This record gives sequence, structure tokens and C-alpha cells, in this order.
Amino acid sequence: MPRAADNFTYFAEMCTRVDGHTYPTDSHLNYTLFRPVGVCALISPWNVPFMTATWKVAPCLAFGNTAVLKMSELSPLTASMLGNLALEAGIPAGVLNVVHGYGKDAGEPLVAHPDVHAISFTGSTATGNRIVQTAGLKKFSMELGGKSPFVIFDDADFERALDAAVFMIFSNNGERCTAGSRILVQKSIYATFAERFIERARRLSVGDPLSEQTIIGPMISQAHLAKVRSYIELGPKEGATLACGGLDAPSLPDALKRGNFVAPTVFVDVDNRMRIAQEEIFGPVACLIPFDDEAEAIRLANDISYGLSSYVWTENTGRAHRVAAAIEAGMCFVNSQNVRDLRQPFGGTKASGVGREGGTWSYEVFLEPKNICVSLGSHHIPRWGV
Repeated sequence: MPRAADNFTYFAEMCTRVDGHTYPTDSHLNYTLFRPVGVCALISPWNVPFMTATWKVAPCLAFGNTAVLKMSELSPLTASMLGNLALEAGIPAGVLNVVHGYGKDAGEPLVAHPDVHAISFTGSTATGNRIVQTAGLKKFSMELGGKSPFVIFDDADFERALDAAVFMIFSNNGERCTAGSRILVQKSIYATFAERFIERARRLSVGDPLSEQTIIGPMISQAHLAKVRSYIELGPKEGATLACGGLDAPSLPDALKRGNFVAPTVFVDVDNRMRIAQEEIFGPVACLIPFDDEAEAIRLANDISYGLSSYVWTENTGRAHRVAAAIEAGMCFVNSQNVRDLRQPFGGTKASGVGREGGTWSYEVFLEPKNICVSLGSHHIPRWGV
């Protein structure tokens, strides 16, 4: 919630500093104006729903547009709450509009509507592809799926790397596009790291998400639980070793036993070409993959269709910069979990999306640049047909 509020505070201040470029010559003055694009379709997912919606709504409105916000059908109350807060704040009717419904009934007509001029979408790669096919010649930003590499070299601060690795796959139940789900560990420390990581995963509490002691809550739906369980079932068939978790239901009180729970699951000795390492599971499932050296770490990190986020752990400054630059991802966090500054761009490459949002990069979605060229009155104009 604090970060959601920060989005509005930041863009409310930033919109007063939307500056173009001025290029004077001897004969002309060229300058840039930015204008609102008009009606924007904002489609936000069910994971981190309130904060994600605000980083779309805040710049959209701050730059002078109107918005139609469509949340996932799995988190509709979030959009309603944001809409009520907008009315309470005095935003005029028709500036922020909320629609509910399934993708086919609400999302597709929204992105296809001729009066919608820009689309900001966060969700799956499959849905993003369908939106692009439907949207036609509209401006769009797509933040899609991820299968982020979490690379740990043998000179890393072991304890901090371990803390961050556990956090980046199991926080938010692993239901986050930036989850560090492929944990690449240098072979000289692989066995020790795997042992410690498994110990930590086994100690994570599963249960009521309203309890302060709970780390892993329920999956968002029965359908999503079935998807996560299908990958857990697939892992051993592909040759990976199930080290903890698995298909057995976690120990829960009677009131929670019908919930969509899955235990924190760790696969070790995973081959990077296995489906559990290549496809986005979107749950508390970690794949531990050993590597020999820097070159192999980079090769494995990039051997994936996704390119959203990445993590590199090393005490070697030169290596940190080399690997961060070489990994094909829109973001790289060195010796850190995901703590992106609001002023930095968020988005990915390859199957993880198109475009960026955040800071001045939100201009690309919500503002239309216009070049204005003014003659100073002295330049030559050909006099044809005189």
C-alpha cells in the first residue's frame, strides 16, 4: 500500500516537469510538445493487484488522459476500492472508469474499441499476444511473463544470497512475474547451498494469509493450483530430484484444508532445458541448477524465451557489471532482491513484453510527442512554377 500511494505522489509531481527538446538552427526553431493520447485501457493482473493498478492509473491520469481500468476477474474488489478512492479524492466522473468481466467479454472489446488509443497490460504472454492481434495500430505497453535467473557465484556473500534467493521465489507465494525461479549456483558451493536452501524452504509456514506467521498462503484459484501441481508432478518425470514439498498437502487446520494450498517445493539437479525450468509456473516452486563458470552462467541465464528480471550475486565488481550487461533481461539486480526505484523503467525483453513503464519511460505509453518546426523567416524556399 505505501508503494501504491508513492505512485500517485511521484507522478503528481512528475507531470509538472514534462519537458520536450528544443533544437534551434540558423533558420528554424524545432521543439517538442507532449500531449495526452486520450482514452487508455489499463488491464491489471490479480497478483499485487492494487499496487500494479496504481502504477498504470497514476501516470495515465497525471498526463491528462482518461482511463478504463479492467482488473482480473480474480481480484475485482481491488479495482472497486481504487475507484471509490478516486471519487473520494474528487476525480471527475468519467476520468477513471472501472469495468469488470472475463477477458472475452470485457477485455477484448476494450482493447478493440476504436476510441481507445493506448493499452497498458500486465499479465501472461499468451494473453499479451492476443491483445496485440486485436489492438491493431494502438500504442501499447506489455509486461508479460518471466522465468528469472538468480545467479550465485562462489564468491558471493553466501548468507545474504541465501536470504534473497528464498525471498525471491517464495514471497507472494511465488505468484510474481519477477520471481527468481531458476536459481543458478556455481558448482563449488552448489551442494552446500542446496542443503541450506532446502532447510529454509521446509521451515516456511503455510496457512492463513491473514496470520503474521504465514509465509505461503493459498494459490489464487483452484485452476491455478492445478497448474502448479501439474508442474510439480512433471518435475520427477523429466529427471529432476524433488528435494522438499511436492504434491502432498501441507499440514493445515481443518478450517483451511479445502484451500488452494501447496507446500514450498524445491527441485535440485535441474537441467535448464526441462519444462519446469523453461515455463512459468507462477507458484512456490524453485529449480536449482548448477553451473561451472561465468560463461556457462550467462549461457544458462539466457537460454530461455523470457527476459524480464534477473539477479546476480558476486563480490567481484567487474564480474557483476559484465554479467548484468550480458543477461538478456529488462532488469538486473546485483547483490539484491527486487527493489526497483519508481523512477526506473519496468519491463522485459523477448517473450516478457514490449515497452517500459515507470519514471519518464511512462511517456512512451501515455503521451504523444509532437514536433513543431517554426521558420525564423530567412530560409530558402524553392520557387517552382514561377
